[in-house]
Amino acid sequence: MATSVPISDADYLRILIHGHTAFELLRTGLEFDLFQKLEDSGGLDVTETAEALGVEEYPARVLLLGLASLLLIEKKDGKFVNAPIVRRKLLKDGERFLGPLIDIQDKIINKTLVDFAESMRQSTNVGLRHLEGPGDTLYSKLTATPDLQKVFYDNMGDASNRAFEQFLEYYDFSGIKHAIDIGGGDGTNSVKLAERYPELEMTVFDQESVTRLAADKIEDPSVRKRVHFHPGDMLKDRLPEGADAILYFHIYEIWSLERNTEMLRKCYDALPEGGTVLVYNFVSNDEGTGSLSGGLVSPYFLALASGEGMTWSAADMEKSVRDAGFSRVERFADLGFSHALVVGHK
Repeated sequence: MATSVPISDADYLRILIHGHTAFELLRTGLEFDLFQKLEDSGGLDVTETAEALGVEEYPARVLLLGLASLLLIEKKDGKFVNAPIVRRKLLKDGERFLGPLIDIQDKIINKTLVDFAESMRQSTNVGLRHLEGPGDTLYSKLTATPDLQKVFYDNMGDASNRAFEQFLEYYDFSGIKHAIDIGGGDGTNSVKLAERYPELEMTVFDQESVTRLAADKIEDPSVRKRVHFHPGDMLKDRLPEGADAILYFHIYEIWSLERNTEMLRKCYDALPEGGTVLVYNFVSNDEGTGSLSGGLVSPYFLALASGEGMTWSAADMEKSVRDAGFSRVERFADLGFSHALVVGHK
């Protein structure tokens, strides 16, 4: 159950100003496995913490002070213990472990967001210069660095998995025979759909380096027969045909409104009469004032991912689907995890 953290205006500004330090305190706590050690032991004092981490007492004290000041740990009966939020979010067996998100922030995003202001001036992803590899998007750059590509898709798969669980309870695929998952990454969504609907065929359409890794993850032979992988570039290549539905999941936020409309026209052309496109995405509110997560994620798309995306609103998604030619459009908002679904029928 979520709890509120009381904080003064001055401390709120301190966290903004010293945000990188706060992140490093959190990341370092995870690197040393401090939170799990505190949980397993029932609490540690400074001396015990230093011994458990294999460091001297002075640096242990610095780390404990920082994490306690951030309300991530607290002191009870002379011992430091985890706060409730750590038990929920920073332990691997907690309800929602955020390790993959912290990894991508550390290894990919933070080093590039120093160019956010310059990306604003040039209206493109200047931060991409900090990564090796070819191409003008993060996704193409990652093909040259398999280790970073794994970090990226581990986080995307984890985030998609959490959001997709609620989607499965909301939308019925029983009337669909074959769906194409554009940018389906490691196949997480396609596999879950194939597991739930035994007659459903799925095709993951993504870069070859991604689909090659994803195919090896499917263990169930019956699912493996029905989940196919079609390598290709969503911006340059024609979409596979022969499906009656196309999933446009967590793609909309990457691109500009104009490019999304263009992509959705490609979806329209690839679908038969009566076909369906499902646009499911993390969204901001229609007023452009929130959520906080939407506001904090959007600079990543400008400075790094593509240089043209952001957390668009559900209204933006609906307009693009209509402009792409779909005659009947349904919009479902407030699906949890700040997600919305827009369904277009040809």
